[in-house]
Amino acid sequence: MAQAPGRPGFSFLLCPDPELIRQRLEALAAEHGQGRPWERRVHWGDEELPGSFWADLTVPDLMGTPRLVVVRRAHKLLKDTWDKLTQPLGSFNAAIWPVFCLEAEADRKGPKPPAVLTKTKFWPVAEKRGWVWTSPGLTPQGMEDFVRGHAARAGLSVAPDALRALCRALPCDALGARNELDKIALAAGPGGTVTTAHLGIVSFEADMDLFAFIAAVIEGRSGDQVWKKVMDNRQASSSDDIFFAFLSLLQREARLLWELASGEPPSAWMPPGAQRAKAELARRAGPQAAARVFELALEAEFGIKTGQRTPEQAFEALVMGLHAALGARPASARR
Repeated sequence: MAQAPGRPGFSFLLCPDPELIRQRLEALAAEHGQGRPWERRVHWGDEELPGSFWADLTVPDLMGTPRLVVVRRAHKLLKDTWDKLTQPLGSFNAAIWPVFCLEAEADRKGPKPPAVLTKTKFWPVAEKRGWVWTSPGLTPQGMEDFVRGHAARAGLSVAPDALRALCRALPCDALGARNELDKIALAAGPGGTVTTAHLGIVSFEADMDLFAFIAAVIEGRSGDQVWKKVMDNRQASSSDDIFFAFLSLLQREARLLWELASGEPPSAWMPPGAQRAKAELARRAGPQAAARVFELALEAEFGIKTGQRTPEQAFEALVMGLHAALGARPASARR
């Protein structure tokens, strides 16, 4: 197998967080751009790869446009498919760059490639030549580098006290963290400095456990502790935006529960222990109840925005609706 001049012959990206994989792929494409953008063809490993994939992998573009052939969720590929890849990956093609995204859940030691992949002829080659990129996902330990990198790409600087606060506040989910940082970048303006004054627009997920809130509702307990945090945040920010942030987070939690209850892969990375706990809660709630949470959150948001309800009244109605939807015994939303 000949050494690829200037770029990998093929690449493996191991990470449970799809957003971090996307960012790594963008960095690789920019680094090895060959003077023009790559044409991208994306296929999915949890489905049988179609004939178009094999054509994308072996037939160069007639106009000479370089092509990235990306396989998402490649950890789902079966042994027969990996075996069939031996021949096309056996020689370097300057016009075609295969990239396999292995998005399986990581354990305490980090993400691991499937056993069937490590037994192929091309996996040791990729390891030896540095064509394998591995990341455990966005962790608290890696948050500072993530924030600094995002700020640098946006042309921003970050004050030290703001950096520390952001690292505590942002979710360990690269897409969620990126969205929050994008909001801050807009507020800071081009070439600006992120200060603690900008932190009021960051969702307060680190200070609130929406999973515990929903679990309390299912078990028939009061949601007072979560609501107290909402009220404390509201008083600190002097804004009703905190209520809408709460409802947004509730909808995201409901989406994760719906995905898990429906047997779908979760759209946001979670530590293994958290995913197991949420999967159990999702099993108890069921997909229909999780979908109902979306509706209740939207109803609460509509009531507040139209002035039909105060946030406190909207929360009362929301919790009553959640108790009804999730099948718990009646419980007072506020004692």
